[in-house]
Amino acid sequence: MIARTLAVSTLLLASAALLLPQKTSKADDDDVILRALRDELDRSRELRVVGGGDDTPFFFSYDLSDVSQFQVAAVLGSPIDVSRVHFRAPQIDVRVGSYDFDDTGHLFSGRYSGGRYDTSFPLDDDYLALRDALWLSTDTAYKTAIESMSRKRAALNAAAATTDKLPDFSRVEPVTSLQKITRHKIDDAAWTARTVKLSALFGAVPDVMASGVDLQLLDGVTWMLTNEGTSLRYDDSLARFYARAEGQAPDGMIVRDAISFQSLEPDKLPSDAEIRTGLTAVAEDVRALVHAPLGESFSGPTLFEPEAAAQLMAQLLGDNLHSPRKPLAEPGRNINFLPSELDTKIGSRILPDWMDIVDDPTQSTWHGKQLVGFYQWDLEGVPGKPVSVVEKGVLKNFLTTRQPIKGFPTSNGHARLAGNYGARSAGISNLFIKTSQGDSLAALKKKLIDICKERNKPYGMLVRKLDFPFSAGRSELQALAQSGSQSGGSVRPLSPPVLVYRVYADGREELVRGLRFRGVSTRSLRDILAASQETALFDYVNNGAPLAMLGIGGILAPTSVVSPALLFEEIEFEVPQEQLPKLPVVPSPSYETRAR
Repeated sequence: MIARTLAVSTLLLASAALLLPQKTSKADDDDVILRALRDELDRSRELRVVGGGDDTPFFFSYDLSDVSQFQVAAVLGSPIDVSRVHFRAPQIDVRVGSYDFDDTGHLFSGRYSGGRYDTSFPLDDDYLALRDALWLSTDTAYKTAIESMSRKRAALNAAAATTDKLPDFSRVEPVTSLQKITRHKIDDAAWTARTVKLSALFGAVPDVMASGVDLQLLDGVTWMLTNEGTSLRYDDSLARFYARAEGQAPDGMIVRDAISFQSLEPDKLPSDAEIRTGLTAVAEDVRALVHAPLGESFSGPTLFEPEAAAQLMAQLLGDNLHSPRKPLAEPGRNINFLPSELDTKIGSRILPDWMDIVDDPTQSTWHGKQLVGFYQWDLEGVPGKPVSVVEKGVLKNFLTTRQPIKGFPTSNGHARLAGNYGARSAGISNLFIKTSQGDSLAALKKKLIDICKERNKPYGMLVRKLDFPFSAGRSELQALAQSGSQSGGSVRPLSPPVLVYRVYADGREELVRGLRFRGVSTRSLRDILAASQETALFDYVNNGAPLAMLGIGGILAPTSVVSPALLFEEIEFEVPQEQLPKLPVVPSPSYETRAR
C-alpha cells in the first residue's frame, strides 16, 4: 500500500506502524473482513487533532454488510428481469466532540461538500484492498463530521438558546458475538422457474389488466465494530416475494390489490400452494372490484377485521412510536420535519383502558409461525429489548435509538431505519396489540349492526384489507398526502382500504370501491369500542418509504404485527376527487386471447 495521510490536515497518526497489518488471533485469520475492520478501527483510534480542540473524534463505528442478491421479475408467465448481484455496503460513522455535544442533529448533518474517494468497495477478500477502502471511507466520514460540527456551531450562535439541552449520543454496554455463518445456497434456475410459473396465474382472470410478481433473495452477513468494544458478526438475510394486480372499472377508475410474503431465510418462503392461494385471492379481489359499485362518503361505525386492524395499527402506531428530534437550523430556514403525533402524549390515554401494546424484537415465533420482526441487534449494535409502549390504554414508552429524547436518555435497541440528520430512526419490530376483553368476530359484526340501527344508519362499514404496503405509484401517494392534510387527519398519508364493505341490517355485505379514509389519526384510536378474540399475524418489510411502498430498496426492516379485529365508534370515508383515466379504445390483446 502506498503511504498516504488523511486529507484533513489537522490529523496525525500516532505511529506510522499502524499502517501495517496488525497481529490477530488464530480465530480471526479465516475472516479477512473481520480482521481488516478490526485493524483499521485500531488505527482510527489513534486519530488526534493538533493542538487539541473540540473536534477530536470520540466515536468510530465500522458496519459492513456483504450481500449476494438474486432477483426475478415476471409478468404473465414470462421473465422480464433476472439478475444476481454481489455487493458490499459499508457504513462508517465517525463522531467528533463528545457524547453530550457532537456533530449530529443539524439540518445538514451527514452531508459533505468536498470530493469523495470512497465510491466503491472491493468484493474480493483482499486484506490490503479492504484496509485501503476502509481508510478512505474513514477519511470521508471524519471530514463530514468536521463540516457538520462547523454548521451546527454556526446555527447555535445564530439561534436563541434552547431550554432542553439533551445529550446527542447515549452510552451503551459493548457486546461481542461473532456467530459462525453458513451462506445459503440459492438455485437460480429453480427460483426463476418457480416465480415465472406463479406469475402466469393472473392470466386466468380477464379483468386483471396489469400484473407482476417480484422475488428478491438477499443472502447477507453483517459485521459491526465500534471503538467502545462492540464486535458483531451475524446472518443478515431476507427473502421477499410480492405481487400486484390491477384492473379498470367501467367508469375508468383503476382498482388494485397486492400481497407480499417475507422470510428471514431465503429457503423459508411459503410453499407454492400457499403463494398460489394468495395470488388467486388477489386476482379475484381485482375482478370483484372491477364490478363493484362506487362507494359514497360515509361517517359511522366501522369494523376492521384482524388483518386490516394490524395494517392500520402498523401505520398509526408504527410511524408514531418513535419521537425524532427536530434538527437545528439557521433562523428562517425551512425544515422538512414530521414530528410524532404522540410527542406530548406520554402518560396520556391513547387507547381504551383494556388495551396494551408491546413491541418485542426478541420473540421469534407466534403460534408456530415465524415472526420476521425478530432480531438480536439493531443498526447501532444495541440488543433489541421488549418495550411495553401502552399499558391499560396509557402511552408509557417510545421506541428509542442512541439519540436521547426528552424523558428517554438511553436506547432500547430499536434503531432499525436510516434516519436523518446524522442519526438512526427507530422502528417497530414485533408489535403485539393485546386486549383484556374481547368478543367473537361474529359478535362484533352484530354489535356493528346494532349501533347502525340505534343511530338510524342505513349500513355500517367493514374493512377487510388495506393497500399496505402501498402498491400504487407516487402520484397516488401525493394525492393521499394532500387529502390527509386537508381533512385534519394524520400528518402522514394513510393507505386506503382495498376491500371495504357496506354491512346492512340483515348482515349482508356489499363490496364497494374507490373510498379513502378522512380525518383518521392516532386520535381515532380512543374511539375503539371493542376488539375480537380472534387475532391475525401481518408481516411486511418496512423500508422507510411512505406507507412502506412495495419495491423500494434501502435499509429493510422486516416487521410483524399481531392484532385482533377492532370496532370503531366512528370512521369517516370519502370519495377521491381526482379525474379518472379514460377507458382503452380497444380490448387488450391478452383479453382477446383469453376470451377465445
